[in-house]
Amino acid sequence: MDFQPDLGLAAFREEVRAFLRDNLPEDLAGRIRIGTRSPRAELTRWQCILNEKGWGAPYWAKADGGTGWAVLQRLVFDEECTAVGTPSQDTGAQKLLGPVLNAFGTPAQKAEHLPHILSGARQWCQGFSEPGSGSDLASLRTRAVRDGDQYVVNGQKIWTSYAHRADWIFLLVRTDTEVRKQAGISFLLVDMKTPGITVRPIVSIDGCHHLNETFFDNVRVPARNLVGAEGEGWKITKFLLNNEHATAADLPMLRRCLTQIRMLATRRCQGGNVLLERHEFALQLARFEAELAAIATLVQRVAALEQDHSPAAHAMGSILKIRGTELLQKMSGFLADALGDYGAVAYPIPQEGDAAAALPMQEVGRSVANEMFFRRASTIYGGTSEVQRSIIAKSMFQL
Repeated sequence: MDFQPDLGLAAFREEVRAFLRDNLPEDLAGRIRIGTRSPRAELTRWQCILNEKGWGAPYWAKADGGTGWAVLQRLVFDEECTAVGTPSQDTGAQKLLGPVLNAFGTPAQKAEHLPHILSGARQWCQGFSEPGSGSDLASLRTRAVRDGDQYVVNGQKIWTSYAHRADWIFLLVRTDTEVRKQAGISFLLVDMKTPGITVRPIVSIDGCHHLNETFFDNVRVPARNLVGAEGEGWKITKFLLNNEHATAADLPMLRRCLTQIRMLATRRCQGGNVLLERHEFALQLARFEAELAAIATLVQRVAALEQDHSPAAHAMGSILKIRGTELLQKMSGFLADALGDYGAVAYPIPQEGDAAAALPMQEVGRSVANEMFFRRASTIYGGTSEVQRSIIAKSMFQL
């Protein structure tokens, strides 16, 4: 791995910063809400701005209508957007479904869905996890039975992020019960307005509603919405989950959290002195900085492996996922502790359409407790730490 500064990457970073400075509307800046998706109107408006620039799909190949950026360029883009607080994109559609359709979709499926992802007009949710089938995803029980030119879907999904706001869902279903469990899974695209779909909200420990239970009761789905062939769902899912190993650590959010701690270090006083003058605070801050620097170096290494299509990127991405999410949990907990009374209050997160009220220590105090609660799940979503360790162990055994 070459540690020399990449002048081309530095120039690209300046290009992204200039674009954000000139094109990000003032009322859309600073709108990060923990790790959740932006309100629909904000997301769509920002997506239109990006698409007009030709940056509507930062994670797709140029031939597929994307930017064709290298892995490190995508990381820079994410980092700079996080730094200024742009609205989110529909990451499920951008990072997960889009690459799947580009690789496995029919021309009709691409024509139907990709333009709407680029424009932000159609939002998606992911129907994978089920009660009892989270980490062991291959044990899913939602059935899809072929009936002429349709599939009839029955079952339940859980932890379905943004199902209550989504227009469509990409869904894993079991189409064959006679073969081994991985071989009987298929990948369907389903319009959320289809009769028989019920969405029930789950309010999570951070006080937000972004999760849902989703029920399918004799839902009829056109057979043309099958992606790939019957039984290829597991292969497609492995492709989907193996994308973007270098982003597993969520480096932009780690840096944002560290910036909040640094800000707090010189603004909050305890016993007449700023927190940075307290030995235990300064020591912990230094540890966080060292850990984050190590993760940032590992991110560059994994990005280089991805660029070379090295199979080692898979296990290294699992290492990043463990180290990054555990560090984020530690930093968000430390931030809440260091805020004292301010950190003990789970200030409400403004929902769509709400006015943002001024709060004490607003720069660092807003929703710190909510974010700490949200990050309790970071070692679970996207593949639990236990699953990641199994991937690492299996990789080492193969060596």
